Amino acid sequence: MIKFFRHIRKSLLMENKTSKYFKYAIGEIILVVIGILIALQINNWNEKRKSKVAVKIALESLISDLKKDTLQLREDLGYIDQDHNRLKDFRLRLSHPLATIDSARRIARYEYSPFFDPSNTLNRNTITSLLSTGRIDDFDQDLKNKILTHNAEQIKGLRIMDQNVSIYLNNQTKYSDIVTVQSENSRLDDYVVRGPLLDQYWKNKSDKEILDTMLTMITAKSLMYLIIGEYKRSIKDKTEDMINYLESYLDEY
Repeated sequence: MIKFFRHIRKSLLMENKTSKYFKYAIGEIILVVIGILIALQINNWNEKRKSKVAVKIALESLISDLKKDTLQLREDLGYIDQDHNRLKDFRLRLSHPLATIDSARRIARYEYSPFFDPSNTLNRNTITSLLSTGRIDDFDQDLKNKILTHNAEQIKGLRIMDQNVSIYLNNQTKYSDIVTVQSENSRLDDYVVRGPLLDQYWKNKSDKEILDTMLTMITAKSLMYLIIGEYKRSIKDKTEDMINYLESYLDEY
């Protein structure tokens, strides 16, 4: 093609057709410009297509993370509700008008469990990658705002839950010997020293120590569950709403 245009220019010059040569040159320039514009348009189209594919993949990955979050949050809430109900039973028994120190001792020695899952985690790989690489800027503004708002709510919820876990653990440390070493609940059966020495241990614990430990720990753990449970439910509900929004967005994408 280049040789063809070069041949035409050479012929026009040799025939001394200057005016035709200039017209041809202008036409050739116009053709080159049009070719460049077409190439740019094709390149822009390819980039937009790649960007659209990348956005689709990112949204599918984000939806996958959020679905994993809902499963984990439901599991967490099931455990919290179960343990919270046990704590409620302890509170009712200790609040009964006929409750005695023996009730508190039995709960402390055989029933109260200090164990719980202190981790508050979410699947944040995709959102972290989108933010760190700047790929979130490829999303349209409404979608970007929606994702960023959800991300901010996740971070806030995780921070508050972790803070409440720390408060509870600090309280538990003060009473660690009673609530984590000598309790004979089902989860510690195989690890507790038994016999006369264990009986002596509990006899040496004063009524005040037992009451201080049980009243403080039952209340502290109940309050921790109340706050964490509320945040986990809130995050779960908002996550489910976010999944519906993103799936609807993808259907129309």
